Amino acid sequence: MKSKWKLWLVAVAAIIIVFILARVIINRSSTQVAGPAHLKTVVAQTVARTQKQPTLVLTGSIEAAQEAVVSSKVAGRVASVAVDNGDAVSAGQTLFQLDDSDYRNALTISQAALAKAQASLESARNDYKRSKSLFDASALSAKDLEGAQTALDVAQADAGSAGAAVESASDSLQNTSVSSPISGVAADCSVKIGQFLSPGTALLKVEGISTVRAVVNVEQNDLAAIKTGLAAKVTTDAYSGHTFDGTVEAINPVAGASTRVFETKIRVANSDQLLRPGMFVKVEIETGAPVSVIAVPQNAVVSNAGLYYVFLLEGGRVKRQQVQAGQVMGQLVEVISGLAEGQKVVLSDVSTLNDGDQVNTN
Repeated sequence: MKSKWKLWLVAVAAIIIVFILARVIINRSSTQVAGPAHLKTVVAQTVARTQKQPTLVLTGSIEAAQEAVVSSKVAGRVASVAVDNGDAVSAGQTLFQLDDSDYRNALTISQAALAKAQASLESARNDYKRSKSLFDASALSAKDLEGAQTALDVAQADAGSAGAAVESASDSLQNTSVSSPISGVAADCSVKIGQFLSPGTALLKVEGISTVRAVVNVEQNDLAAIKTGLAAKVTTDAYSGHTFDGTVEAINPVAGASTRVFETKIRVANSDQLLRPGMFVKVEIETGAPVSVIAVPQNAVVSNAGLYYVFLLEGGRVKRQQVQAGQVMGQLVEVISGLAEGQKVVLSDVSTLNDGDQVNTN
């Protein structure tokens, strides 16, 4: 009886072992067939060289190429305002008109005084002519002739003063119309009708912005790379995708006392007047001829703790490779070191890959 029981246990154990072995074989077969289907499929690209335009990238702000501060030359109360902030104005255009009644009266009085002085001058001239004729005929003393000459000199001086007074009164009357010295756009205007203006008080600015300047600060280490005449590209977040062409126009030869940087101005054509004074801009100054560099698409590069990596494709597996990233050039990133031409870099799923992962490629 015991012998049969042992044989039965052995048979059951054999069946269990066979079952387990069969499952192992099936699982291995399933893994071998299905395994590759679970591998990530990635896109890879061969590393190549491209042309890079050496540039110095800076930030700055826009200023008008020409600016005029408008003030009144005479005192008076504002009678009318013909301009508001943002209005386009032309050189010579009237911006404000002061009440000119007092100045008109002053001109009338000055003109009357001039007419009287001119009449006195004419009378003095006639008296002198008569006196001179009598003196020449020995009918008048030298003292009397001298008196006539003195009277003529005084009359001439009075007429001259009266003429100057008329000219001054005329200028003052003309200056009650406050005009723009340049063409541009009105800014910072706060003048109101009825406001009393004193001579020399700034009333507004006229910004000539058909051409503007981008003002940037250049570090000492970069100063040798730039010079006047170099081409530059100017962009601003206000007009995404729009690039303005400029030229380096002026470089201050003296560094700022506190900042130790060199103010540099880039002249930019602005016929559409899109760029306005005070706007923040990015400036890229082209500092030399294009050079050949290694570059990869931006989506091939991952960063971690300030370091940059790419994944190389080698024999069906990926290898994480540290690189030194350089300048961003559109959709490409310059790679200063860590890559060589002909290597293959992975472009897709780089954020989920691990060093040594096995992958499929398209």
